[in-house]
Amino acid sequence: MAAVIGGIFLLLAARGGGSAPSAESTTTPKVSASAAAPGPSAAAASNLITLASPGVDTVAYSSDGKYLAAGNANGVVRVWRTSNWQVANSVTDPASEGVTSVAFNVGNTLLAAADANGHVYLWAGNSLIQSLADPSGSGVRSVAFSSDGKFLAMGDARGNVYAWQSSGGDYSLAGPAMPDPGSEGVTSVAFNPDNTLLAAGDANGNIYLWIHQPAPMHLADPSGSAIRSLAFIPGTQLVVAGDADGDVYEWTASSNGIVVRTSGAAASMTSTGRKGIESVAVKLSGRVIAAADASGDIYLGLHRVTQVLSDPASKGVLSVAFSPDGTYLAAGDANGHIYVWPAP
Repeated sequence: MAAVIGGIFLLLAARGGGSAPSAESTTTPKVSASAAAPGPSAAAASNLITLASPGVDTVAYSSDGKYLAAGNANGVVRVWRTSNWQVANSVTDPASEGVTSVAFNVGNTLLAAADANGHVYLWAGNSLIQSLADPSGSGVRSVAFSSDGKFLAMGDARGNVYAWQSSGGDYSLAGPAMPDPGSEGVTSVAFNPDNTLLAAGDANGNIYLWIHQPAPMHLADPSGSAIRSLAFIPGTQLVVAGDADGDVYEWTASSNGIVVRTSGAAASMTSTGRKGIESVAVKLSGRVIAAADASGDIYLGLHRVTQVLSDPASKGVLSVAFSPDGTYLAAGDANGHIYVWPAP
Protein backbone atom coordinates (compact mmCIF):
# COMPACT_ATOMS: atom_id res chain seq x y z
CA MET A 1 0.00 0.00 0.00
CA ALA A 2 1.16 3.57 -0.56
CA ALA A 3 0.21 7.22 -0.52
CA VAL A 4 1.65 10.54 -1.57
CA ILE A 5 0.38 13.31 0.68
CA GLY A 6 1.82 16.80 0.76
CA GLY A 7 5.15 15.67 -0.66
CA ILE A 8 5.35 12.53 1.53
CA PHE A 9 5.99 9.32 -0.38
CA LEU A 10 4.93 6.21 1.52
CA LEU A 11 5.21 2.78 0.01
CA LEU A 12 5.00 -0.83 1.17
CA ALA A 13 5.76 -3.11 -1.74
CA ALA A 14 5.32 -6.74 -2.78
CA ARG A 15 6.47 -8.26 -6.04
CA GLY A 16 4.02 -9.51 -8.65
CA GLY A 17 4.11 -11.43 -11.93
CA GLY A 18 2.58 -11.35 -15.36
CA SER A 19 2.78 -12.38 -18.99
CA ALA A 20 4.92 -11.11 -21.82
CA PRO A 21 3.59 -8.54 -24.33
CA SER A 22 2.06 -9.68 -27.59
CA ALA A 23 4.13 -9.96 -30.74
CA GLU A 24 2.65 -9.09 -34.12
CA SER A 25 5.18 -7.51 -36.55
CA THR A 26 7.58 -9.28 -38.91
CA THR A 27 9.90 -6.32 -39.63
CA THR A 28 13.55 -7.42 -39.58
CA PRO A 29 16.30 -5.25 -38.10
CA LYS A 30 19.77 -4.78 -39.57
CA VAL A 31 22.36 -7.17 -38.17
CA SER A 32 26.12 -6.67 -38.42
CA ALA A 33 27.69 -8.81 -41.11
CA SER A 34 30.23 -10.25 -38.67
CA ALA A 35 27.60 -11.66 -36.32
CA ALA A 36 27.21 -15.42 -36.49
CA ALA A 37 23.46 -15.14 -35.89
CA PRO A 38 20.96 -12.33 -35.14
CA GLY A 39 20.36 -13.45 -31.55
CA PRO A 40 22.55 -12.17 -28.72
CA SER A 41 23.50 -15.69 -27.65
CA ALA A 42 25.72 -15.92 -30.71
CA ALA A 43 27.38 -12.52 -30.34
CA ALA A 44 31.05 -12.23 -29.47
CA ALA A 45 32.74 -9.14 -28.05
CA SER A 46 33.46 -7.81 -31.55
CA ASN A 47 30.05 -8.59 -33.02
CA LEU A 48 27.61 -5.74 -32.52
CA ILE A 49 23.95 -6.23 -33.37
CA THR A 50 22.66 -3.06 -35.01
CA LEU A 51 18.93 -2.32 -34.94
CA ALA A 52 17.78 0.57 -37.14
CA SER A 53 15.35 2.86 -35.30
CA PRO A 54 15.38 6.57 -36.29
CA GLY A 55 16.34 9.02 -33.54
CA VAL A 56 16.78 6.69 -30.55
CA ASP A 57 16.34 8.70 -27.33
CA THR A 58 15.57 5.90 -24.87
CA VAL A 59 16.00 2.13 -24.53
CA ALA A 60 14.76 -0.34 -21.89
CA TYR A 61 14.74 -4.09 -21.35
CA SER A 62 11.74 -6.02 -20.06
CA SER A 63 12.29 -7.52 -16.61
CA ASP A 64 12.69 -11.03 -18.07
CA GLY A 65 15.14 -9.83 -20.73
CA LYS A 66 13.02 -11.20 -23.57
CA TYR A 67 12.21 -7.80 -25.05
CA LEU A 68 14.06 -4.56 -25.78
CA ALA A 69 12.06 -1.36 -26.31
CA ALA A 70 13.21 1.88 -27.92
CA GLY A 71 11.56 5.27 -28.34
CA ASN A 72 12.59 7.73 -31.02
CA ALA A 73 12.39 11.41 -31.87
CA ASN A 74 9.58 10.77 -34.36
CA GLY A 75 7.25 9.45 -31.67
CA VAL A 76 7.66 5.78 -32.57
CA VAL A 77 8.15 3.01 -30.01
CA ARG A 78 9.47 -0.34 -31.19
CA VAL A 79 9.84 -3.57 -29.22
CA TRP A 80 12.19 -6.37 -30.32
CA ARG A 81 12.36 -9.99 -29.20
CA THR A 82 15.91 -10.50 -27.97
CA SER A 83 15.84 -14.18 -28.95
CA ASN A 84 15.93 -13.42 -32.68
CA TRP A 85 15.84 -9.58 -32.93
CA GLN A 86 12.56 -9.58 -34.80
CA VAL A 87 10.25 -6.62 -34.17
CA ALA A 88 7.43 -7.69 -31.85
CA ASN A 89 5.51 -4.40 -31.73
CA SER A 90 5.67 -0.95 -33.25
CA VAL A 91 3.38 1.84 -32.07
CA THR A 92 3.23 5.60 -32.59
CA ASP A 93 2.76 8.30 -30.00
CA PRO A 94 -0.80 9.63 -30.52
CA ALA A 95 0.40 13.21 -29.99
CA SER A 96 3.14 12.71 -32.61
CA GLU A 97 5.75 14.06 -30.21
CA GLY A 98 9.20 12.67 -29.60
CA VAL A 99 9.33 9.82 -27.08
CA THR A 100 11.55 10.80 -24.16
CA SER A 101 11.44 7.71 -21.91
CA VAL A 102 10.20 4.11 -21.97
CA ALA A 103 9.79 1.54 -19.19
CA PHE A 104 8.26 -1.92 -18.76
CA ASN A 105 6.32 -2.89 -15.65
CA VAL A 106 7.66 -5.86 -13.71
CA GLY A 107 5.25 -8.37 -15.28
CA ASN A 108 6.01 -7.02 -18.77
CA THR A 109 2.28 -6.62 -19.41
CA LEU A 110 2.59 -2.85 -19.88
CA LEU A 111 5.07 -0.59 -21.62
CA ALA A 112 5.02 3.08 -20.59
CA ALA A 113 6.14 5.68 -23.13
CA ALA A 114 6.52 9.34 -22.15
CA ASP A 115 6.52 12.20 -24.64
CA ALA A 116 7.53 15.84 -24.93
CA ASN A 117 3.88 16.89 -25.19
CA GLY A 118 3.06 15.98 -21.59
CA HIS A 119 1.70 12.45 -21.85
CA VAL A 120 2.56 8.95 -20.73
CA TYR A 121 0.94 6.23 -22.82
CA LEU A 122 0.53 2.71 -21.48
CA TRP A 123 0.68 0.01 -24.15
CA ALA A 124 -0.08 -3.71 -24.05
CA GLY A 125 1.37 -4.99 -27.29
CA ASN A 126 -0.10 -2.77 -30.01
CA SER A 127 -3.10 -1.76 -27.90
CA LEU A 128 -3.24 1.59 -26.11
CA ILE A 129 -4.52 0.82 -22.61
CA GLN A 130 -4.41 4.24 -20.96
CA SER A 131 -3.18 7.80 -21.49
CA LEU A 132 -1.86 9.73 -18.48
CA ALA A 133 -1.63 13.51 -18.86
CA ASP A 134 0.94 15.52 -16.94
CA PRO A 135 -1.18 17.61 -14.53
CA SER A 136 0.94 20.71 -15.13
CA GLY A 137 0.67 20.35 -18.90
CA SER A 138 4.44 20.13 -19.27
CA GLY A 139 6.54 17.71 -21.28
CA VAL A 140 7.37 14.47 -19.47
CA ARG A 141 11.10 13.77 -19.46
CA SER A 142 11.30 10.51 -17.52
CA VAL A 143 9.06 7.67 -16.41
CA ALA A 144 9.62 4.67 -14.10
CA PHE A 145 7.58 1.82 -12.61
CA SER A 146 7.98 0.64 -9.03
CA SER A 147 9.25 -2.94 -8.89
CA ASP A 148 5.80 -4.30 -8.04
CA GLY A 149 4.11 -2.36 -10.84
CA LYS A 150 1.69 -0.66 -8.45
CA PHE A 151 3.17 2.78 -8.98
CA LEU A 152 4.39 4.80 -11.91
CA ALA A 153 6.44 7.98 -11.47
CA MET A 154 6.84 10.75 -14.02
CA GLY A 155 9.09 13.81 -13.96
CA ASP A 156 8.32 16.86 -16.05
CA ALA A 157 9.98 19.93 -17.56
CA ARG A 158 8.46 22.25 -14.94
CA GLY A 159 10.16 20.48 -12.06
CA ASN A 160 7.31 18.29 -10.81
CA VAL A 161 7.29 14.61 -9.94
CA TYR A 162 3.96 12.79 -9.95
CA ALA A 163 3.19 9.31 -8.67
CA TRP A 164 0.33 7.32 -10.20
CA GLN A 165 -1.18 4.31 -8.44
CA SER A 166 -2.65 1.24 -10.12
CA SER A 167 -6.19 0.37 -9.06
CA GLY A 168 -8.50 -2.00 -10.89
CA GLY A 169 -6.19 -2.08 -13.89
CA ASP A 170 -5.97 1.70 -14.35
CA TYR A 171 -3.53 4.24 -12.96
CA SER A 172 -4.73 7.34 -11.13
CA LEU A 173 -2.89 10.14 -9.35
CA ALA A 174 -1.79 8.98 -5.90
CA GLY A 175 -1.53 12.53 -4.56
CA PRO A 176 -0.40 16.08 -5.35
CA ALA A 177 2.79 16.95 -7.16
CA MET A 178 6.13 16.46 -5.45
CA PRO A 179 7.77 19.69 -6.64
CA ASP A 180 11.47 20.03 -7.26
CA PRO A 181 12.53 22.62 -4.65
CA GLY A 182 14.96 24.07 -7.18
CA SER A 183 12.08 24.65 -9.63
CA GLU A 184 14.14 23.21 -12.44
CA GLY A 185 12.99 20.65 -14.97
CA VAL A 186 13.19 17.04 -13.81
CA THR A 187 15.46 15.03 -16.09
CA SER A 188 15.33 11.53 -14.57
CA VAL A 189 13.28 9.54 -12.04
CA ALA A 190 13.91 6.12 -10.49
CA PHE A 191 12.63 3.91 -7.67
CA ASN A 192 15.12 2.04 -5.53
CA PRO A 193 14.78 -1.78 -5.63
CA ASP A 194 12.59 -2.09 -2.51
CA ASN A 195 10.51 0.98 -3.41
CA THR A 196 11.30 2.89 -0.22
CA LEU A 197 12.90 5.74 -2.16
CA LEU A 198 11.87 7.72 -5.23
CA ALA A 199 14.70 9.75 -6.74
CA ALA A 200 14.48 12.70 -9.13
CA GLY A 201 17.37 14.53 -10.79
CA ASP A 202 17.01 18.03 -12.19
CA ALA A 203 18.57 20.43 -14.67
CA ASN A 204 19.96 22.58 -11.86
CA GLY A 205 22.30 19.88 -10.55
CA ASN A 206 20.17 18.50 -7.74
CA ILE A 207 18.82 15.09 -6.79
CA TYR A 208 15.84 14.85 -4.44
CA LEU A 209 14.88 11.63 -2.65
CA TRP A 210 11.38 11.16 -1.30
CA ILE A 211 11.09 8.79 1.64
CA HIS A 212 8.90 8.47 4.76
CA GLN A 213 9.26 12.12 5.71
CA PRO A 214 7.62 15.49 4.87
CA ALA A 215 10.46 16.88 2.76
CA PRO A 216 12.80 15.19 0.30
CA MET A 217 16.46 14.56 0.99
CA HIS A 218 18.70 16.79 -1.12
CA LEU A 219 21.84 15.73 -2.99
CA ALA A 220 23.83 18.42 -4.82
CA ASP A 221 26.07 17.73 -7.80
CA PRO A 222 29.58 18.72 -6.63
CA SER A 223 30.22 20.65 -9.83
CA GLY A 224 26.80 22.28 -9.86
CA SER A 225 26.14 20.74 -13.27
CA ALA A 226 22.79 19.51 -14.54
CA ILE A 227 21.89 15.92 -13.67
CA ARG A 228 21.13 14.07 -16.89
CA SER A 229 20.42 10.55 -15.61
CA LEU A 230 20.29 8.56 -12.38
CA ALA A 231 19.90 4.96 -11.22
CA PHE A 232 20.07 2.88 -8.03
CA ILE A 233 22.63 0.13 -7.55
CA PRO A 234 20.60 -3.07 -7.03
CA GLY A 235 20.34 -4.31 -3.45
CA THR A 236 21.68 -1.06 -1.99
CA GLN A 237 20.69 2.51 -1.20
CA LEU A 238 23.43 3.80 -3.51
CA VAL A 239 22.35 6.41 -6.06
CA VAL A 240 24.42 6.86 -9.22
CA ALA A 241 24.05 10.03 -11.27
CA GLY A 242 25.66 11.37 -14.45
CA ASP A 243 25.95 15.10 -15.09
CA ALA A 244 26.41 17.56 -17.94
CA ASP A 245 30.11 18.02 -17.07
CA GLY A 246 30.87 14.38 -17.78
CA ASP A 247 31.10 13.10 -14.21
CA VAL A 248 29.38 10.17 -12.51
CA TYR A 249 28.89 10.37 -8.73
CA GLU A 250 27.58 7.99 -6.07
CA TRP A 251 25.63 8.75 -2.92
CA THR A 252 24.40 6.52 -0.11
CA ALA A 253 20.93 7.24 1.29
CA SER A 254 19.94 5.74 4.65
CA SER A 255 16.46 5.19 6.04
CA ASN A 256 16.99 7.91 8.66
CA GLY A 257 17.38 10.54 5.98
CA ILE A 258 21.19 10.86 6.03
CA VAL A 259 22.89 11.13 2.66
CA VAL A 260 26.63 10.63 2.25
CA ARG A 261 28.59 11.02 -0.98
CA THR A 262 31.38 8.53 -1.55
CA SER A 263 34.64 10.42 -1.01
CA GLY A 264 38.06 10.45 -2.63
CA ALA A 265 38.98 8.46 -5.71
CA ALA A 266 35.88 6.29 -5.35
CA ALA A 267 33.61 9.30 -5.72
CA SER A 268 33.34 9.50 -9.47
CA MET A 269 33.97 8.19 -12.95
CA THR A 270 34.77 10.87 -15.53
CA SER A 271 34.29 11.07 -19.28
CA THR A 272 37.81 11.47 -20.66
CA GLY A 273 36.51 13.82 -23.33
CA ARG A 274 34.66 15.85 -20.68
CA LYS A 275 31.47 15.39 -22.63
CA GLY A 276 28.16 15.45 -20.81
CA ILE A 277 26.87 12.12 -19.52
CA GLU A 278 23.55 11.38 -21.21
CA SER A 279 22.59 8.11 -19.51
CA VAL A 280 23.70 5.79 -16.71
CA ALA A 281 22.79 2.15 -16.04
CA VAL A 282 23.86 -0.36 -13.40
CA LYS A 283 24.44 -4.07 -13.94
CA LEU A 284 22.29 -6.32 -11.75
CA SER A 285 25.33 -7.46 -9.78
CA GLY A 286 26.02 -3.82 -8.95
CA ARG A 287 29.66 -4.31 -9.92
CA VAL A 288 29.55 -2.44 -13.25
CA ILE A 289 28.22 1.03 -14.02
CA ALA A 290 27.73 2.13 -17.64
CA ALA A 291 27.85 5.86 -18.40
CA ALA A 292 27.24 7.09 -21.95
CA ASP A 293 28.33 10.52 -23.16
CA ALA A 294 27.57 13.01 -25.91
CA SER A 295 30.67 12.08 -27.92
CA GLY A 296 29.51 8.50 -28.46
CA ASP A 297 31.54 6.74 -25.79
CA ILE A 298 30.30 4.41 -23.03
CA TYR A 299 32.45 4.21 -19.90
CA LEU A 300 32.30 1.02 -17.83
CA GLY A 301 33.59 0.45 -14.32
CA LEU A 302 32.93 0.90 -10.64
CA HIS A 303 34.43 4.02 -9.04
CA ARG A 304 36.93 4.15 -11.91
CA VAL A 305 36.78 3.53 -15.65
CA THR A 306 37.99 0.05 -16.62
CA GLN A 307 36.69 -0.17 -20.20
CA VAL A 308 35.41 2.16 -22.93
CA LEU A 309 33.02 1.20 -25.73
CA SER A 310 32.63 3.50 -28.73
CA ASP A 311 29.53 4.04 -30.83
CA PRO A 312 30.46 2.79 -34.33
CA ALA A 313 28.66 5.77 -35.87
CA SER A 314 30.61 8.19 -33.64
CA LYS A 315 27.38 9.83 -32.54
CA GLY A 316 26.32 10.76 -29.06
CA VAL A 317 24.87 7.88 -27.06
CA LEU A 318 21.54 8.98 -25.58
CA SER A 319 20.48 5.93 -23.57
CA VAL A 320 21.98 2.71 -22.18
CA ALA A 321 20.46 -0.31 -20.45
CA PHE A 322 21.77 -3.63 -19.15
CA SER A 323 19.76 -6.78 -19.74
CA PRO A 324 18.28 -8.04 -16.46
CA ASP A 325 20.73 -10.92 -16.25
CA GLY A 326 23.64 -8.54 -16.85
CA THR A 327 24.74 -10.38 -19.98
CA TYR A 328 24.21 -7.61 -22.54
CA LEU A 329 24.37 -3.83 -22.78
CA ALA A 330 22.12 -1.95 -25.22
CA ALA A 331 22.81 1.61 -26.36
CA GLY A 332 20.72 4.00 -28.46
CA ASP A 333 22.44 6.85 -30.31
CA ALA A 334 21.66 10.20 -31.92
CA ASN A 335 22.15 8.69 -35.37
CA GLY A 336 19.17 6.37 -34.97
CA HIS A 337 20.90 3.09 -34.13
CA ILE A 338 20.80 0.64 -31.26
CA TYR A 339 23.91 -1.41 -30.57
CA VAL A 340 24.02 -4.45 -28.32
CA TRP A 341 27.28 -5.56 -26.73
CA PRO A 342 28.06 -8.54 -24.53
CA ALA A 343 28.45 -6.89 -21.12
CA PRO A 344 31.77 -7.09 -19.23
